[in-house]
Amino acid sequence: MLQRPTQRIAAALLSCLLAGCSSIGRGVTEAIMEKAEEKPAPESSFCEITGPAFAGLDASFKGASEIAPKTTRLVIVHGIGSQVLGYSERQQRNLALKLGLTQVDGTVKTIALESPPDAKTTPPNVPLGTLRISRFTNGTGSELLTFELTYSELLDPERKAIAFDDYGAAARERADLNKSLKTLINSFTDPLAYNGTRGDLIRGSMLQAFCWVARGGWSDYPNSTRESCSWRDTQRNVIQTDDILISTHSLGSRVALDTMQTLGQLSEALGKDIKARAATQALDSLRDKDITFFMLANQLPLLQSGEPPPAIAKQADQYCGPAAPKLRDRWFKNLSIVAFSDPNDILSYNIPQSFTDDFMDSRLCAKTTNVVVSVAKQVSLAVTSIASPQVAHTAYDGDERVLALMTHGLGEDLPPPGCTWLKFAPTPVPTPPPPAAKKR
Repeated sequence: MLQRPTQRIAAALLSCLLAGCSSIGRGVTEAIMEKAEEKPAPESSFCEITGPAFAGLDASFKGASEIAPKTTRLVIVHGIGSQVLGYSERQQRNLALKLGLTQVDGTVKTIALESPPDAKTTPPNVPLGTLRISRFTNGTGSELLTFELTYSELLDPERKAIAFDDYGAAARERADLNKSLKTLINSFTDPLAYNGTRGDLIRGSMLQAFCWVARGGWSDYPNSTRESCSWRDTQRNVIQTDDILISTHSLGSRVALDTMQTLGQLSEALGKDIKARAATQALDSLRDKDITFFMLANQLPLLQSGEPPPAIAKQADQYCGPAAPKLRDRWFKNLSIVAFSDPNDILSYNIPQSFTDDFMDSRLCAKTTNVVVSVAKQVSLAVTSIASPQVAHTAYDGDERVLALMTHGLGEDLPPPGCTWLKFAPTPVPTPPPPAAKKR
């Protein structure tokens, strides 16, 4: 029979495992949490990479100079839970320093997003969250523009609808373990609402963020405004010249991927409208664009449950590659998805190639690289071991290997120290049959 101290620790650990995304570590004793939140030792840490190579943030900086400056654009999207503006400052700072960008503009340009008057999937002229644009430079021609999207306010009505559950007699009398279970269940309002009535609004928010990304250079953005973005105002050369990357967390991975599909469908719809041809210039450029998409703690396989597969799947050979017969119908030249997940993160999943083939539209031309990396340290106890699920779900932006892969990518160089890499074998190119001999 367990003694009282061990009972308290076991109960606290179980509470930690069953808490939600924002409070998943509550109930664990301070000493255990301090130990669990230490960085893993290199010799005991786990890092396995499987899949093709991909470009990092610094790819477009090569050859940059004051005469020929280069710009990289990074879109950042959060996951579940209420978020404050500036939630990604730690990630931005760490990436900027890794890139050697030691200067930051003192102004953070803030755009209160609105749906456009001619919106098709959302009501017109409604608030769609906030976009914050920051600028990092090194003074010698390299520039990183970050676009931090905050859409969490769009889900506030759903959160408020069950907020009563945290108050009243029932909440006061609820046992600690049951309270943790309730917290977990209540945190699922965000993905449930996204898969329901709020999905169009959130995808509309992400669509506006993409539009603003292509609006121009740093000086073209207002310091503060409430405004909708029209694709007629975007600049084709921005998409053609600048590298565009995406960094998402948790639910944000689903939001961004769905919106990229919506973006492709929008390009097709506008291409058929003669009056909207001016709006398709930037969108058309995406067809020849390579985009790297970092998914931190993604939940794609879980959130795909119950959803139908796309209309066009398992047809990458028809749309992707220089000799594809439907090349002009693709949405992107190449979408490199890099899925980071900690083995002890109970809220993230690997993305097997079969999932990419079956549940991602073939016109995205997506290729997936999985990075299974321990960002949380395992702590050994008397009868078991534990790693903080909170750290495992949220600490990617402070892990040196994750930051190295995001900044430098994975190509001819070796993977970061402590990581192993299994590349996909190249697909053999079929040899055409010899021409038939002519009959005499």
